[in-house]
Amino acid sequence: MFDITGDDIAALGDADLRTLVGLLCETEMRRGGLPASAVTYGGNQDASDGGLDVRVALPAGTAIDGFVPKPATGVQVKKPDMPRAEILKEMKPKGVLRPVINELADAGGAYIIVSSTGSTSDSALTDRRNAMAEAIKGTPAEGKLTLDFYDRNRIATWVRNHPGQIPWVRARIGKAMPGWQSHGSWSFAPAGVDANYIADDKARILTGDKDEGDGASAIEGINRIRKVLATPGHVVRLVGLSGVGKTRLAEALFDASVGEGALDPSLAIYTNEADEPKPPPAGLASDLIAGRTLAILVVDNCTPELHRRISEVARSSSSTISVITIEYDIREDQPEGTDVFVLETSSLPLIEKLVGRRYPHLSQVDAHTIAEFSGGNARVALALASRIEKTETVAGLNEEELFKRLFQQRHDPDPSLLLVAQGCSLVYSFDGETLEGDEAELPVLGSIVGKSADEMYAGVAELKQRDLVQARAEWRAVLPHAIANRLAKRALQTIAPAKVKSVLVDNASERLLRSFSRRLGYLDDSKEAQAIVRTWAGRSAQRPAEFHRAWPRDVYQHRTGRAGDRLGRAGECIVRRR
Repeated sequence: MFDITGDDIAALGDADLRTLVGLLCETEMRRGGLPASAVTYGGNQDASDGGLDVRVALPAGTAIDGFVPKPATGVQVKKPDMPRAEILKEMKPKGVLRPVINELADAGGAYIIVSSTGSTSDSALTDRRNAMAEAIKGTPAEGKLTLDFYDRNRIATWVRNHPGQIPWVRARIGKAMPGWQSHGSWSFAPAGVDANYIADDKARILTGDKDEGDGASAIEGINRIRKVLATPGHVVRLVGLSGVGKTRLAEALFDASVGEGALDPSLAIYTNEADEPKPPPAGLASDLIAGRTLAILVVDNCTPELHRRISEVARSSSSTISVITIEYDIREDQPEGTDVFVLETSSLPLIEKLVGRRYPHLSQVDAHTIAEFSGGNARVALALASRIEKTETVAGLNEEELFKRLFQQRHDPDPSLLLVAQGCSLVYSFDGETLEGDEAELPVLGSIVGKSADEMYAGVAELKQRDLVQARAEWRAVLPHAIANRLAKRALQTIAPAKVKSVLVDNASERLLRSFSRRLGYLDDSKEAQAIVRTWAGRSAQRPAEFHRAWPRDVYQHRTGRAGDRLGRAGECIVRRR
């Protein structure tokens, strides 16, 4: 399925065909460590363009070969077939060789004609090359110009050399691969805004290197990840809380303007597992290796189980791919054969700069207020900024008022929905589809806040519409964690401790119990959460086996150093573990 044929190239429209050839020339530049700015293309294919649709203009003497054979290369792109008569007409309108062809010859360059309709045999290809040679015979260009003709099959071969372009082509011809994308704005930056990667010197990336100390800056971390992924057979796991910029960082791995040693964007193939890609990531990884295709797979929202399956395929001895998986879940175990990088929250000045760039109508004071409220979480900051009208200001609002802005999102206050959100936020994740039976979790969470399973289901659906709940298969989670933690702390303040203990401690399933304990790990500044932890820890002396079974190591066995040595700092421990 992950392939391109000559027939696929023939199905492209005029404009898409020209764009494809331009993109392919750009990828040749990047792969050769040359500036993509040397490639220019644009305009209607049938317009009076001087005879070139795509031009490559590199300094004389630049080493280059392959599909772009010379530093000065011009390409004329045509959808119709180009037999001998059409070639002569194209190159010598009214019997006079186009000036641009003479210019290429003077530079010792190359002139190429692309035709997506024609499919030439070897003899037909020779005839077309002979016709091109005939066109320059007796002119100053004779003997100084490299000539070639690319039919649809040769263009298909060219595309297969850059597999990251395959999803783009298939999408243009109505054969899209559901869920798969070429390199692009995976993090959905709005059009028309400065999308350059923003970085500062804050230590944001932890790599597991014991000699690293507080961690590496974003740029240093990006450079390290690139070195790992540059070699096929290697796997990277990028983890961090929701909203800290993991997907945007993955985009930057392929951006030559960021750091050093940028990865080739023509090798990048991206999917978000929440989009239910077809073929599945592990299957596509196997297909790419079987076809001996070089590629870098980027799998967003990748569960630990899926990561293990992809990793097993990617690390095979015959592998031609490297893989980076992205996940908001952070676990104590380190996946086998995987380099794990943990991305932490941004500095407040960086968030302030991001908000100002995306929403220039906001004052500097408003941007600063939003950045402080976000706690370094970009998603929270941008979500709040998007709810502020041009005539409004948030300067002077307290945190509770800012939270209401973010939660209500121009809707009327809804106490019932707030209760649903509070109940769901008490656990790290929950089954949001099952309404009945012993494994159903919505009825359990609903019982804490006085809501039925149906009311919880409807409330979760509305929260998802507001981008406050994320879904993966049947599982749901209130995200970003900065919002979930605030809701959970409010819930613990307003719900009787005995009720919380009865529902989520004494009578909960083991899975829900673990999920609740993970949420508590983030509430280190909540007196109610600390009281639950102390009570639970006291039980460990009496029933240690049961305690260790239910209470995750990420809360019980906390780390020292930056994370501190108190159980109340368990939230920081979770963020900082590998």
